Amino acid sequence: MSSSHVRLVVSVQAAGFEEKPAEGHLATGLLVEPGAVLVPAATEGIAEATAGIDLLVLPLGEAGRVERLVAERVTFSPLPGGKGRRFAVIRMANDDSRHEPNVGEFTGSRLDEALDRHEGDLWAALEHLGVIAPGSRDAVTPELLRRVPEVVAEQRKPEFEEPDDGLVPGDRCDLLPTCRKEPA
Repeated sequence: MSSSHVRLVVSVQAAGFEEKPAEGHLATGLLVEPGAVLVPAATEGIAEATAGIDLLVLPLGEAGRVERLVAERVTFSPLPGGKGRRFAVIRMANDDSRHEPNVGEFTGSRLDEALDRHEGDLWAALEHLGVIAPGSRDAVTPELLRRVPEVVAEQRKPEFEEPDDGLVPGDRCDLLPTCRKEPA
């Protein structure tokens, strides 16, 4: 699990639904690397999103920032047990998420055993292995997505600071990223 203890889920979105993310939701995913999202149950809608895919990284609770990132590549893979199940790994185009990935490590043999036990259900297998938080599959709700535009608007407001008026000449280097202080 994430070392930051911020529980995250990702809403895989059809591009163009910034103001109505509940309508653009295609599937729920998990951040497995800063630049990659795992979709344990890849829906047909993902493959049909030819106009583009956005990845809406959603911290659950008060901590963390909502991020909207752009997908570059989607790789599908079948899951055992038939029933047409498959998962997808989505790579981000330019920016990585600032959040810590929230899927713990596991081995291939343990995963295969868990998939067999859960008839190819990758969500259940990952929960069984203890590498994702229980309930992650159902964490992206219409209510959560309806709040996103308001949260994003609030996040875009900058914080303003004004240092004390008593700055001495050398203190300005603390504020200017390319300024080096001279040795005393």
